[in-house]
Amino acid sequence: MRAAHLASLAARSLYQARVGAPLPRGPAASMMRALFPHAIPGSTWIPSRPPLTNGRVRGTLGVRCMATAAGTARTKHVYVCKECKEQTAQWSGQCTACGAWGTMDKVAVLSPAAESGGGGGGGARAAARFVQGQASGRMAAPASSAQARRGQWVEDSDAPQRLSDVSQRGFGNRWRLQLPGSVGSELGRVLGGGVVPGSVLLVGGEPGVGKSTLLLQVAALLAKVGQGGDDGRPVLYVSGEESTEQIGSRAERMGMGPEGNNIFLYSATRLDSILAEIARLNARAVIVDSIQTVYLDEIPSSAGSVTQVRECTTALLRVAKGMGVPMFLVGHVTKSGEIAGPRVLEHIVDVVLYMEGGRQSPVRLIRGVKNRYGATEEVGVFQMFDDGMQVVADPSSLFLTSREISLDVSSAVTVTMEGSRPMLMEVQALCTRASQGPGLPPTRVPSGVKRERMQLILAVLSKHTDMKPFMHDIHLNVTGGLIMAEPATDLAVALAIASSYYDRAIPRELALIGEVGLGGELRQVPQTERRLAEAAKLGFTRAVVPPGGSAGSGRQLAKMQVQECRTLAAAISAVLGGGLAK
Repeated sequence: MRAAHLASLAARSLYQARVGAPLPRGPAASMMRALFPHAIPGSTWIPSRPPLTNGRVRGTLGVRCMATAAGTARTKHVYVCKECKEQTAQWSGQCTACGAWGTMDKVAVLSPAAESGGGGGGGARAAARFVQGQASGRMAAPASSAQARRGQWVEDSDAPQRLSDVSQRGFGNRWRLQLPGSVGSELGRVLGGGVVPGSVLLVGGEPGVGKSTLLLQVAALLAKVGQGGDDGRPVLYVSGEESTEQIGSRAERMGMGPEGNNIFLYSATRLDSILAEIARLNARAVIVDSIQTVYLDEIPSSAGSVTQVRECTTALLRVAKGMGVPMFLVGHVTKSGEIAGPRVLEHIVDVVLYMEGGRQSPVRLIRGVKNRYGATEEVGVFQMFDDGMQVVADPSSLFLTSREISLDVSSAVTVTMEGSRPMLMEVQALCTRASQGPGLPPTRVPSGVKRERMQLILAVLSKHTDMKPFMHDIHLNVTGGLIMAEPATDLAVALAIASSYYDRAIPRELALIGEVGLGGELRQVPQTERRLAEAAKLGFTRAVVPPGGSAGSGRQLAKMQVQECRTLAAAISAVLGGGLAK
């Protein structure tokens, strides 16, 4: 009877421990130690099933339980795709996001219990050590207490403030760092007027597109900028991929002058070391090339993993906001062109810039995808030279310089809006009889035009004209290595294909603007007047637009003949001659 009573007390103590009650002492505790000799003092007991049924002990000696030491960080594993960084709980041979095979790797991540006490995780703790190091003069060692884990992405303000009181401080452009020179002016336009102190900017692009070259130029421009009358604060350039000698060799090739005296190069990948140098130098701006090479000691995964990238970016964000230091981060891209790492990386930063351009062309486009301080989709146009990036003053004329050389090529000119800038682009088309055998599909090779958009335009041409494009191989090419992503370019693509199909040339002084609908109708596009003005400035005297597109045209378009067409068939007849469309 006494043994049964002690077993009942032991079972009840298991249930009490599960709900948080303290463990009993005395014979019941001795019974528990006898039943479970591997238990850890001060641990939490979790039975696999309720030990009591109708007041009776059910299988007390066979009750399974799990003891987890208090304060011990548990880990779990996820499977991360090496190509697109998609996370799944189970392994699979093919990634469900990007479709790649054999790319799922097992990665250990901290469980939520290890990061309890607030957002931020290891990155917040690293930033807390940075603050402690500023106060004591040296970086504090990593702490394992729960107090060090408490943190968030940004520091809380002292108290809520009225928006009107904050706005009365008059930020405007004086709040921004104005970058000097033509390169600085072009970058400032993409950023919305300049670099905002305390902002974090992420720069992505394919390997070899010129990210490191651009940011070295940005470092030189920031070194010339005086903030608050203090010209002595240096710019820190941190590289995790190159040595200081390699960066110095690039700077020498670019012909950097006295501004190099105020730029400090640092080759490192350990986050705590980087934060220590930021505090020691009291840097005006920081450039990290790249964020995928930086690691935090507290996280067991390797550099570039999902957790490392997130936590290191969080720490740099907190430091940037606390010190008012702008930070430029270089981000690697995946095979699909997206920035590698967790999607939250683009949510954490303030600005996301993408560098576009082929290796065979010197033209580089810097596109603002996200900007908390200005408009998105703004584009800066540069050319790559031995001494760095140079601004293209007139991008439209650059992309149209060789049109007179090939008069027999079927090409059409359109005007697209890249942010707030109108830009002329030329699309060329080549239609030939299908070379494939019977029953095989014809060849479709679009370069600079989305394949889905090309198929839609071909379907409309087949339905609403006498063309039979599905019996022909069709090649499309946008000159200059640019990409036509705006629907306003549909009319130019359709007329270029029709010109090659019917073997009739499009007048060289004609610009085509309009979106093609599924019913063969032409739809208006925004800012038609600005597009026409840009075409007129470069010598175009004729334009074809949808109905209502010429309304409100000012004196600057007085010398341009603007013709409105309601349907794609009417536009083909107006441009190539009658008798071609239904």
